[in-house]
Amino acid sequence: MSRGAEERIFVGVLRVEVRVQGARSLKDRRQVVNSLRDRMRHRFDISFHEVGAGEDPEFQTVVITTSSNDAQKLRSILDQCAGMVRDHRVAEPAQVDVDVFRWQPPEGSWADRMMAELGSGEGEADE
Repeated sequence: MSRGAEERIFVGVLRVEVRVQGARSLKDRRQVVNSLRDRMRHRFDISFHEVGAGEDPEFQTVVITTSSNDAQKLRSILDQCAGMVRDHRVAEPAQVDVDVFRWQPPEGSWADRMMAELGSGEGEADE
């Protein structure tokens, strides 16, 4: 018997555009971002990803994600992660976006959905 219907799963996402004050090279930026990543991952059970790496050495967008059955706990963790950026001696948050939402499992099994996608993809290729 599946317990999926009674489970509550929340996903939290924090997007931060980090400004690395005084960074002159991508290596300078990378050192600060790695420091933030290591501190956050040491303290919290999160995923930390760098996205949209531009050529400006002062800016890096990072996305932190985590999940739980407690939405308030997620919000607290993500707020603390944003605080770690604010409290960093070199980095500062240029823009912060936070979202916590309830995840709903899709209808049907993963295998059924995959077969349907594969089946529809083959039909489109033949046309």
